[in-house]
Amino acid sequence: MSIYVICLTTNGGLPILTRKKGDCENLPFSTMASLNGFHMFFKSLGIRLNRTYAENWKYIWKDFDNSITIIICSVGIEDYVLDLLPEMVYGAFSLFISRDEMTHPTFAERLKKESKHYLPILDAILEAGISQFLGFSSCLLSTDNTHIVQRLNNDFSSQCGSLFCCLLVGQRIAAGTEGWWDLNIVDRQLLLLLLQTSCSLQNDIAVYLPKKSPNMAYRFITIPVSINNILAVICGTEPPLKRLVDLADNVFRNEVTLMQKLEKFIPCGISECIELDSAVIAIIIVNTRSRKYVFSTNIHHRASNKRYIGDFSYKDQLKLLFCQTFSNLEFLEKKSYQNHRNNCVADQYWCSDSNKFYAEVDEDNNIFGSLFISSIPTHTMKYIGKNLFSKILSEKTFCW
Repeated sequence: MSIYVICLTTNGGLPILTRKKGDCENLPFSTMASLNGFHMFFKSLGIRLNRTYAENWKYIWKDFDNSITIIICSVGIEDYVLDLLPEMVYGAFSLFISRDEMTHPTFAERLKKESKHYLPILDAILEAGISQFLGFSSCLLSTDNTHIVQRLNNDFSSQCGSLFCCLLVGQRIAAGTEGWWDLNIVDRQLLLLLLQTSCSLQNDIAVYLPKKSPNMAYRFITIPVSINNILAVICGTEPPLKRLVDLADNVFRNEVTLMQKLEKFIPCGISECIELDSAVIAIIIVNTRSRKYVFSTNIHHRASNKRYIGDFSYKDQLKLLFCQTFSNLEFLEKKSYQNHRNNCVADQYWCSDSNKFYAEVDEDNNIFGSLFISSIPTHTMKYIGKNLFSKILSEKTFCW
């Protein structure tokens, strides 16, 4: 898997930056110039060049606000990731520079001044595009999720005056307010990547939200409430940071035991109350509307210590199979096959010499996928998968 990102000025074609990730060499300047030349040539003919393919490589061109052109070159990357990458890259710039400033003739100078802020985020975006589920927020399912949401809504969010709050356990979201989940996935993911690349767990950073508020800055505040638990808040100029820290301390002061309990679920991502059958290797649950997911391996599986299947880890294998299911679902939606959606994609099966995969889609935009050992019969795989999916969704304390 490899990704190149090339950013140039739209009008003059002047290079702004190039970035790469994966097992690949630097792109020659002649190649970058040719890629931009194709785009400008078609534009002069009134044709918009969006995407093309050459052998195993995929190429995407996208203009933003008639100021920046972003070119993505990739191999081995899923299409839905490629569609999101230009938005994420431009969003990394837009976190620190307003939309109006981006359209100003001197925006290139401003980009140079802010490079120390957005370059780590760009690298994190490319890393997520290869190794994670870019475009979906990683979550943790615990029987205490309902309690946390109530604390966030009733005790913290209402008192601090912010609708956008969430509690992070490790790098997973344990619970978030309704306003947090209503944020566009680009804004949400960029903020979490900003925290991930920050050198401090407690932050008070002025940011623009590329989708929600591209010209008016908000404050992105993160407050550690324990070693691995961080409270994230988006708010205006008020209240002061000290008041928010004191409020967070008051709300979560008596939740030390709960915080420690949540930290135990960081490796597996799901509460121990959900027992996975010994034939299950790993599972993934995704909601395509709120763009969130839970990935969990079966720690009690006899092959749990065998991390790799050939050249792929279990997570890589499950990610590949999920992306295929997600692509099929998007294809049907784009083709307006809504009446046949459930019949076509409600149950999907993938079989190989090393494992089997079962996926189910419900009417609430949930995708549930299970990776099984190869020896399990297909009908048994479906029975286990459906029962497990039903049990997880019926657990009201999960707040899924």
